[in-house]
Amino acid sequence: MMEIPTLTTGDISLRTIDERDIAALFSLFSHEKVVRFMDIEKFVNVSEAVQLISFFREKLASGEGMRWAITINGRNELIGTCGFHHINRTHYKMELGYDLLPAYWGKGIMTNSIHRLLQYGFEELQMNRIEAYVDPANINSYRLLQRLGFEQEGLVREAFFQKGKFVNAFITSLLQKDYRYDMQF
Repeated sequence: MMEIPTLTTGDISLRTIDERDIAALFSLFSHEKVVRFMDIEKFVNVSEAVQLISFFREKLASGEGMRWAITINGRNELIGTCGFHHINRTHYKMELGYDLLPAYWGKGIMTNSIHRLLQYGFEELQMNRIEAYVDPANINSYRLLQRLGFEQEGLVREAFFQKGKFVNAFITSLLQKDYRYDMQF
């Protein structure tokens, strides 16, 4: 089974998600602005946060995914999550996912968190390709990926069925050979 190492960058720590995060996860995923472009409905019951922790553990145990809590050093409270899913060791690729409480948007927290996560994915996990799908209407997320060096490869038409309708998604990727470890934000 893979481990979730604690990763740090500046004043941000990425750590394993566990039972202490139930209330914070519920708060995060019950926020309409957080789930707006996701394929999940906003949480209405705290049991959904408990189920999410179990889901993350199952994906870790099967080697299919890894998810970290984003925390500010010294506070240890989950303010968002980020991680990898659809890990494919045969083809040295995986998909990136992330979310953050709106109160923390625009402060560089996600940019720095993902930059550290990419470093881990390329250096420690030895991946060659990290993909991210983004709703074309989610301008902030798309700009985040561009800042980090992701390139848009195309539009996947009706890629996902979410909230009762089919939605398009940009497919973006970053290759290990194109990743800049020395990026400053």
